[in-house]
Amino acid sequence: MTLTPLITAAQGFPALERLVSEAREEVFLSFRIFDPETPLRLPEVRARGLTTWTDLLAEVARRGVSLRILLADFDPLFTADLHRLAWRSAQLIKTAVAGDTRVLCAPHGQEAGPLWHLLMRGRIKRALDNLRSRDPGDLTPVEQTILRGSTVLRPVTIHQKFAVADGRVSVIGGLDINERRFDTPDHDRPADETWHDMSMQVTDERFGAALRHHFAQSWNSALDCGASPSDGDLTPLDVAAPERLEDPALVRTLSAPCRGAGRLSPDNRIAEHEETLITAIRDARNSIYLETQFLRHKPIANALVQSAGQNPDLNLIALMPPFAERVLFNSDHGWDARHAHALQVRALARIRDAFGPRAALVAPARPIAADDVGPALHGAEPVYVHSKVTLIDDDFGLVGSANLNGRSLRWDTEASVRFHDPGTVADLRAQLANKWLGEAAKGADITRAATWQEAAKRNARRAPEARVGFVLPYPLEQVQRFSRSLPFLPDDMF
Repeated sequence: MTLTPLITAAQGFPALERLVSEAREEVFLSFRIFDPETPLRLPEVRARGLTTWTDLLAEVARRGVSLRILLADFDPLFTADLHRLAWRSAQLIKTAVAGDTRVLCAPHGQEAGPLWHLLMRGRIKRALDNLRSRDPGDLTPVEQTILRGSTVLRPVTIHQKFAVADGRVSVIGGLDINERRFDTPDHDRPADETWHDMSMQVTDERFGAALRHHFAQSWNSALDCGASPSDGDLTPLDVAAPERLEDPALVRTLSAPCRGAGRLSPDNRIAEHEETLITAIRDARNSIYLETQFLRHKPIANALVQSAGQNPDLNLIALMPPFAERVLFNSDHGWDARHAHALQVRALARIRDAFGPRAALVAPARPIAADDVGPALHGAEPVYVHSKVTLIDDDFGLVGSANLNGRSLRWDTEASVRFHDPGTVADLRAQLANKWLGEAAKGADITRAATWQEAAKRNARRAPEARVGFVLPYPLEQVQRFSRSLPFLPDDMF
């Protein structure tokens, strides 16, 4: 068994390309975003004249490799751009890739109840008017059905991102495949093109069997929920349940549709992410390191507060983006964005008060001064953090697709790898600290919050071009000014 950290798409994309390129019998792919026109990066693949993921999939299919590709679908009214992108990607693959290839554009089966249709009737009408204004030839089959009177609101998605080849080699994490996600560890690009993400390559037949089984469950659920059909056989996948693993282990979030007039949330069936994280946080002794896109889930905040009070030696380092991507780069000031940030402010304030100086809440930015138009973090261009990493003490690691919010821990379909290997935990902790702290990591205790706090504060006092590494203090007060709480909305939606 080997575990290999993949930091940013500069490492993640080539690993995924190699996994597919070297497959002999089968490849299972499940992604939230998968653009088959994304350029390939692996030199030995490009040397064969292949330039895009479409080319790579077509080549391995010609060799007789079986391909099963599960693409997340989205609500066609309120996330129409993502919905059309998913259908377009599925159609491109179906058109260009032959052989034993099946691709499904898969919605989660949860539907909002009639009461929510009534509450959102204004937004629904505007979305329908927008659909009617479009060229009918540009509409997906789902959109065409909606215009015939069958309006469906889908508040839950399949958020996982992984690949498994021949039941042996897997790549699992937070990284989807499109050009927006590509970045390098030095983030030498404009702020709105930065993208820090993490995946793990796992070479282990038992873990591969577990992930393959989970894919089959996701695939079969998608068929039950009316996923877009692929040409050919649409029979469910029959994969035997694997043996239970302790290390490395597959950790999941799974929910099932739940109907009701006022129903919005699904029925949570598997909450392994939430359970695993709360247990690990409560058992923490020395250091908790978090990289997360969101830190909003009240039970996670409760566990951190409790652990801080019970263990006076426990340190917390939490690295996050200052705002969600749509706020940071698309100037989204909508009510739902503001409410989501209110949840985060509430959680982070409690965590900060519980840990005091033993907590370092930090956000990264490039050592480049921001202009007057784009977003800024302490005067610099922010680096967007999309990774989902938890490292605790010297013997717990979790890398995957689940953020620390209710949506990831209770609603959406998520998958991660948990590991207890001390060497992997130490190596990943050191790699991330060296990346974010730069020279400030040398000779320092990277498990102590003070190391990160002092580096962040020193950077904040300097001009952007004179800063060392990327870390800066998380702008909690600025986020609080942006926030607006709407208590009638379910917290787990965010």
